[in-house]
Formats: sequence, C-alpha cells, structure tokens
Amino acid sequence: MYLRRAVFALICLMMPLSLPAGEPGKVRELDTKTLKIDFAKGRITAPKVITTAEELDKAIPDAEAIKKQVDFGKEKLVLFAWGGSGGDRLSVKLDTEGKVSAVFTYRLGLTRDFRRHVHLYAIPKGAEVKIEQVK
Repeated sequence: MYLRRAVFALICLMMPLSLPAGEPGKVRELDTKTLKIDFAKGRITAPKVITTAEELDKAIPDAEAIKKQVDFGKEKLVLFAWGGSGGDRLSVKLDTEGKVSAVFTYRLGLTRDFRRHVHLYAIPKGAEVKIEQVK
C-alpha cells in the first residue's frame, strides 16, 4: 500500500515536467513572481503586446526563463502591469468564433489597498487582444 502511494506521488510530481510548454491555439498565464516590471507606465486598459524575443528583452530585463516557455513563431505575449486595489481581478478566455481573439475581462476591486499587479499571457500569434471591464 505504501509503495503504491509512493509511486502515485512520484508520477504526480513528474507529470508537469513531461508536458509541453504550451499548445498552439491555447491561452496560458506565465509565472511573473520573479520578474521586475516598471509599473509607472502600466495601465490595465493598455497592455503591452510582445511579439519577438527582442521586444521581450526591452520590456522585461532578465526574461531568459520566459523565452524558454514561448515559441514566438506561434505565440505572442500580452503583459499587463498596473497598480490598483488588491481586489482587482483579470481573467481571459479565447474566443474562436469568427476571428480568433483573446478576451481579457477586468473586474475592479472594491478595497482601498494599493497593490501591484502583473499578468503575462501567451496567446496564439494571430489572435486579436480585446479588453472588457466589468463594473
């Protein structure tokens, strides 16, 4: 019984290592905890779209780990960096009806605390970026 649990735990730990970085046609959020981003120019309504590794170097210093996760031939990055309520929320869905678009939905937080928010998404290269705000 103990051996079965140990094997199961080992499989669960190894599974994420065997998955590909991303599938074309999907939207995924990349980890931004270690990135240093300039918030002074960031606005939720104006994300930075990054289509090449050179643009990534200009937008985010020391982004080598991000480069390994993105195939710029098939994907582009959308960077959101803003300061606002700790309750601010950002979600995304891929709309494939008609022209492919990534629809980002922003929900304004109601708390008065100030937090820095950074979200980095990999989306299909041909997808249009749309932003909706929920009040």
